Amino acid sequence: MSPIVTLGFLALSATLAFAFSLSPWTYFTAQLVAFITIVLIIFFAVSRRRSFGAKKPLFYSLLSLTICLLVFTTNGLNSPFFFLIYFLLFATALQHPPSVTLAFSLFLIFFLSNSLDSANSLLELGSLLFITPLVWFIGRQYLENNLLNTSLSQSETDIFFWLTLKFKTGIVVIIDAASQLLSQPLTPSQHDLAKKIRDSGKSLLNSSQNLKTDLDHRTDENNDQ
Repeated sequence: MSPIVTLGFLALSATLAFAFSLSPWTYFTAQLVAFITIVLIIFFAVSRRRSFGAKKPLFYSLLSLTICLLVFTTNGLNSPFFFLIYFLLFATALQHPPSVTLAFSLFLIFFLSNSLDSANSLLELGSLLFITPLVWFIGRQYLENNLLNTSLSQSETDIFFWLTLKFKTGIVVIIDAASQLLSQPLTPSQHDLAKKIRDSGKSLLNSSQNLKTDLDHRTDENNDQ
């Protein structure tokens, strides 16, 4: 899903939460938060058994809606749940591009500024302004790390193809050719040379198989992590 659509989902969740905080139905906040939390738990449990990648924007939008409801309906910057905004921003930074995180931070700052009514709330808003660049930096580093892991995975795939198709095929041809030479009458020096070629080919073939097994094992470990 494109960053613009992802940002749209997150911005919509914050907007809906802010609009609800201005409505006369705020006394239903606890029930609404409980309902969304149950939906999140079911959603996460079902998604673990299936592909979760395509459903991330919806999941994080529901999470954002829950946290924003808690904060906006309990006096925004003065809310006892304000610290959850930090967790929301860091969670967003670890799952979305830095541009999405930065724009979403500005959205939250805009809505929260409406509850600016004291020196303490000004301090809270200032902390959010200061933490936004940090969140953006973390998101950028996380994205670069993902790109590096993707590049390494592609390199491993290329190595597998090379070992399986080109290298292994070439070594097998060399071993077969050397074995055919050894089956024919040769001078002692020619026999030793052909035997040396065959043994070297077998050694390289075994080494390539060990390397492939080791790469498979490391790839499985990275996937488990």
